[in-house]
Amino acid sequence: MWKPCIILIVTLGLTVILLQYISLLPINNYQIYSEIYDLTINRRNDNLGNSINLGFSVFEYEQAKLQETNLENEYDLTAVLLHWKRLEGVQKTLQYLLQSNLFKQIIIWNNNPLINLTSDHLIKTNHSKKFIRIINSNKNLKDEAKYRACAEAKTRACFYADDDWNISHYLKSLIASFRSDPNLLHSITDAYTFYTNLVWSYFDTKIDLHSGFSWIGCGSVFLRQHAQKHLQLVNKFLTNYTGKKILNVID
Repeated sequence: MWKPCIILIVTLGLTVILLQYISLLPINNYQIYSEIYDLTINRRNDNLGNSINLGFSVFEYEQAKLQETNLENEYDLTAVLLHWKRLEGVQKTLQYLLQSNLFKQIIIWNNNPLINLTSDHLIKTNHSKKFIRIINSNKNLKDEAKYRACAEAKTRACFYADDDWNISHYLKSLIASFRSDPNLLHSITDAYTFYTNLVWSYFDTKIDLHSGFSWIGCGSVFLRQHAQKHLQLVNKFLTNYTGKKILNVID
């Protein structure tokens, strides 16, 4: 019994000595971190002084910037908002989307057939109205409207968020995540909703089925073609689909 105790005491002693030795090393953490964040844009001269070299050449840096620009041009975005009764929420979210300068167009889908929504209800600036398209539906399509609005977009991809959610602190990161792998749905939500969504995941190895669920209302980015595919499946498999004309479009 005494041998394990001796080994434990020796181990603890060596750990204490090692920690004391490390604390005496002449390392200024603040200086190291500030040098990392102080990397100047003088990369073309390869003259970074005492800054840490992260290993990127001028060519690699410029190639990365070019690739980013190409992705922005190839996967340009339309923002989609739904309106039902929260006009103030739509107005607030719309204002932020316009200020972000990240979207070619913003589509407002009005699910309330009792209201003929116009741009005058949403914004007073005539210059910004050219970016906005309003679609008035003659019935409430609920969640289906999100995908119908995206299918109407002229861009390759759509961003969607509910009008009662603050998207300002992660919008750019979510779009960057999408452009890193555009063929996937990219969405974000809180921890509780994420784990709740796992309940709506289905697996069946016998037929190679793997399906999941994502709550896209907190913010999501997806390809227009995927929205169109979703609508095709809705039309094919939902028995309550009537096929009647449901749109009254205001450009």
